[in-house]
Amino acid sequence: MQNHLGQPRLAAVKRFFRTHSDDELLGCYAWCQAVAAGLLPILGDFEVAFRNALHLALSQYYGQQDSYDWMILSGNTAAAPAHHSLNTRSRRDISDMVGKIRGKKGPNYQINPNDVVAALSFGFWEVLIGNLDHRSHPNGLQASILANVFPHAPDLASCPYGDVGFKLRVTTLLARLRDARNRIGHHDAIWTVPEFDQQGAVGFIPRRPRNSVTSLCLLADRICWFAGWISPTIPAYIRTTDHWWSFQALLSQLALATYRRNGGRAGTYKALLDVLPLPTGGVHSIRQGDSDWFIDRLKQRQRLARDREYYF
Repeated sequence: MQNHLGQPRLAAVKRFFRTHSDDELLGCYAWCQAVAAGLLPILGDFEVAFRNALHLALSQYYGQQDSYDWMILSGNTAAAPAHHSLNTRSRRDISDMVGKIRGKKGPNYQINPNDVVAALSFGFWEVLIGNLDHRSHPNGLQASILANVFPHAPDLASCPYGDVGFKLRVTTLLARLRDARNRIGHHDAIWTVPEFDQQGAVGFIPRRPRNSVTSLCLLADRICWFAGWISPTIPAYIRTTDHWWSFQALLSQLALATYRRNGGRAGTYKALLDVLPLPTGGVHSIRQGDSDWFIDRLKQRQRLARDREYYF
């Protein structure tokens, strides 16, 4: 398999994880794949909630309804301009999505706004928010839209919704999440995703495997924190899901050592689960308190099972 993954890619994994055999190399690569796969549904929960909140806010602003054609699917002409002014790139993105939907559904299918919203990329919404203060928009649009999208945002006394600083904070945080999402989509180095603060400013970049474990834990927590700006029910839901628990199970030196030792072969994840404690009441009942208990127990297991050849 190494011949098909490419030497530059494998060399980066070997250098970072300091592997000593093909088995170790493939095991570390498999751990990175498992971590990327585990992070994707957490990012997906945020993305779906975020784009739906933004679509709802724009729909209510322009059409006083929950799903309104604020982008004008019939075309952006002088006679029928889009209710929400879009730049050339965004109009092209919408046009491309309409074409793809028609290609799948057939020329007679009546496309609705929800179809387009579901098909647009994460970056589209980031650009849209970045342009909310453009002079082509009605006065106060940015404050109105962002207040409805992020009703639980922090620090509003010092940085209100209409402030350019609030918009910059949102787009910077979105860019950090987009970077993680793109690394997953392009099979890039998920192990060096940088940490970032509550303003979105990039901080520490992992230099060793144990840093990667910590940074990925922080990334998941940051996604939940940002999702809480939309509604506190979103992070509460995410933290009770099986995919959240499964992702946390991978974020330990014990998990990495298990994958490394087994070469990432079938049964590796099961071997990891066999030595992990379940949260009180089972996986699906995990709460924040259970999560803290789980992490404490996991640290105990790591200390007991630590193989110093594998820890860096």
